[in-house]
Amino acid sequence: MMLKFWDWLIFLVFGCLVFFHFRGFDFIDPKIFTPEDKRQSLLFVLDFDDFSCLTCLESFLGLHQKLPHRFRAANAWGILVVKKSKGDEMRQIRIAEKKLEGFVQANHITFPILLDKSRVFGELAGRGSCVVLFDENEKAVFRYDFPLTNEQFEEIFKNLME
Repeated sequence: MMLKFWDWLIFLVFGCLVFFHFRGFDFIDPKIFTPEDKRQSLLFVLDFDDFSCLTCLESFLGLHQKLPHRFRAANAWGILVVKKSKGDEMRQIRIAEKKLEGFVQANHITFPILLDKSRVFGELAGRGSCVVLFDENEKAVFRYDFPLTNEQFEEIFKNLME
């Protein structure tokens, strides 16, 4: 059976999360790593156009603020996807970089958010911003589109606390 594009994309994302999660890892300091840390990871895929969607941003910020410290410190990553436009592409990327920098500083985002300049995650953000939960315990991947409903918030935190 041939794997579909989404299957390959999920493998790529998970591989990147695992690679970057263990890079620069210090096994001596027990505060940095506990066995529970490696069981779940979050990937926030933010569509640049959603910076004008207040409910999407509120949903993202509400989730970020309620995350356990271990997720904000080491188990979460963000990707900002800038869709291709007909205008000056370099100018659009510079604007996205500045807006992202200001957004991260103003909202005290503690995990890295990378700018997807080559649009690798464009398809994943096709329906808008989302959060992807990788759960090694359940051997499952869950996707939640922004803005999140109360039920989705509860489901995310229920999965994170198990």
